[in-house]
Amino acid sequence: MSEVTTQVLIVGGGIVGLSAAVFLRDHAVDVVLVERHRDTSVLPKGRNLNARTMEIYLAHGVEADLHAAPQSVFQEFDERCRAVTLAGEEILREVRPAPQTLKGISPTEAALVDQSTAEPVLCHHAERRGADVRFHTELIDYEDTGDGITAVIADRDTGERTTVHADYLLAADGHRSGIRAGLGIGRDLIEPPTPVVSVVFEADLTRPLRGRKVALAYLDRPEPGTLLTPLDTLRRWLLIVPYRPEPGGSLDAFTPEHCLKLFRAAVGEEDLPARAVPAIPGSHQLAHPWELTAWVADRYHHGRVFLAGDAVHVMPPTGGLGANTGIQDAHNLAWKLAAVLQGRAGEKLLDTYETERRPVAQLAAGFATDRQSDRTAGRSDGHGTTDLLAVIMGYHYPAPGAPMTTAAPKAQHPKDLDGTPGTRAPHLDLTRDGRTLSTIELFRDRPVLLTGPAGAAWARCARPLADELRTVRVGTDVEAEPEAWAHRFGVAGDGAVLVRPDGFTAWRSLPGQEPSEATLRTVLDQVMVR
Repeated sequence: MSEVTTQVLIVGGGIVGLSAAVFLRDHAVDVVLVERHRDTSVLPKGRNLNARTMEIYLAHGVEADLHAAPQSVFQEFDERCRAVTLAGEEILREVRPAPQTLKGISPTEAALVDQSTAEPVLCHHAERRGADVRFHTELIDYEDTGDGITAVIADRDTGERTTVHADYLLAADGHRSGIRAGLGIGRDLIEPPTPVVSVVFEADLTRPLRGRKVALAYLDRPEPGTLLTPLDTLRRWLLIVPYRPEPGGSLDAFTPEHCLKLFRAAVGEEDLPARAVPAIPGSHQLAHPWELTAWVADRYHHGRVFLAGDAVHVMPPTGGLGANTGIQDAHNLAWKLAAVLQGRAGEKLLDTYETERRPVAQLAAGFATDRQSDRTAGRSDGHGTTDLLAVIMGYHYPAPGAPMTTAAPKAQHPKDLDGTPGTRAPHLDLTRDGRTLSTIELFRDRPVLLTGPAGAAWARCARPLADELRTVRVGTDVEAEPEAWAHRFGVAGDGAVLVRPDGFTAWRSLPGQEPSEATLRTVLDQVMVR
């Protein structure tokens, strides 16, 4: 049996696991990633990478490739409707509103890219950075020895086994996470599960669509709770139908004839030409069961095992928050693992992963559940009180040194963010070497001390700490409108702001505060929990 030594073993090669590999490699952390499937996803799954996720990808040099990738069919089909059948009279129809303007808020914008398109891009970036990515390879067993992880993985083609010695294990193995189950980690149920089945159809729906560009049709036939949506082209459609299996029952009832009957009932045309096809090439299974539900895991880590993405939270697809929340989990955890592995932080920094990210998942899952209920009931998306952008990028983390809590974070619209510690650092346009960039792009590998032209004293105090943080001085290292940076970050012109590698403000000076190296050391000790 061969042996491999690495710093982090990632189990799961979906969008969260691959993103984690990119982020960790950008922090110079060795990574082995294993994924039991033969390749990246063949299904669209998530179709929207939101603005905060794209900011993260921008800072890590991935954003441009994702914006250049083929866009989802949702780019063209931008309507949703509520009706008894697709062909029948509408109860409600809405055009997806144009994205809220992010001018002055963010340097990028959301991308309508299917997960099946995004994952190969991320895989390429992970491998190019030196991650050891192994598809069709599964985790057989592992042991947390207290000072490391000893795992056994196997090539599913050859059966060859390899022992992996790692410092930490990151489980991104999906909503049925065997690792979470093996650790006995429970779940906080937000929305009771509704069993459903998904079936893919090849059909021309030009006639029942009547010129409409319906991306999401919430229907009452064949029974309430049905959803019809284009899959990856306008000739392939996904039907999601509530499913109430009898005890001991199976999916054998979903014959091609029965599936066609369900599809025709949803469309509202009894003679519609259509054909049910397997969603996964090479499979003969037509109906795929799953649960429409919302929950958040009770814990995000146990010992040296950390979980991210669907392994710790599941939510309805409304709002497109599931994958995005998982990607942001990985981003939060990556810099913390790197700081601990490289001796720049105390191990208790890793405890903040759960206290910061679990409340965000609760916020997102609650929002998605409310929106799902509204759409099913035929209410407008604007019915709720929480703004989507606030959920995406306006949440708060506890400030360094504050008592840890898992209470739901307050969330505000990102236009109102002002550099308060614990919030996403504001976007501001800068120039460097003749190129326009955002403050968002400054935050990637180390904490950044941001000062202005009048902040020379703070910059001098940071020199002895050059191994632990980078200093960026507006007016010297980058250019911006005079005083604009100070106003945006809520400090005086001679002040300073410390921003974490994940782009969240950790500390800012008070008006009239005397610059000192001791102050910066104390703040860094709090941020790094040492």
